[in-house]
Amino acid sequence: MEKICKEKSRFIGGAILLGAAALVLFTFAVMWLWNWLMPAIFSLGVITFWQAAGLLILSKILFSGGGHAHRWHSDRQKKYWQSRFENKWKHMPDEKKEQFTKKMEEKVFGKKQEEKDSKNGNN
Repeated sequence: MEKICKEKSRFIGGAILLGAAALVLFTFAVMWLWNWLMPAIFSLGVITFWQAAGLLILSKILFSGGGHAHRWHSDRQKKYWQSRFENKWKHMPDEKKEQFTKKMEEKVFGKKQEEKDSKNGNN
């Protein structure tokens, strides 16, 4: 039992060290790329290691939504709106369904169905 605990703690410690090393290397890569490209392209100043780490954190917050809770929330919202639409669709008359489908085709494809038919020779 003690041997298993020792191996497990060694594995966890190694994983933490490996993750920290990867984070440091990734931060240095961001710093190097910034300092190589941004001053030449946009006349911006060079950044330090900690500024590069801050950029990584900021980009994570902005582009990932801050974590897993955001994804759960959007999945819940998606299911809510999907069920509302399905319920509405179930009780919608056929004429309304056809109108809705035509409007969506116009929005998605940018052309009216009649224009597509006339171009294809379907009159």
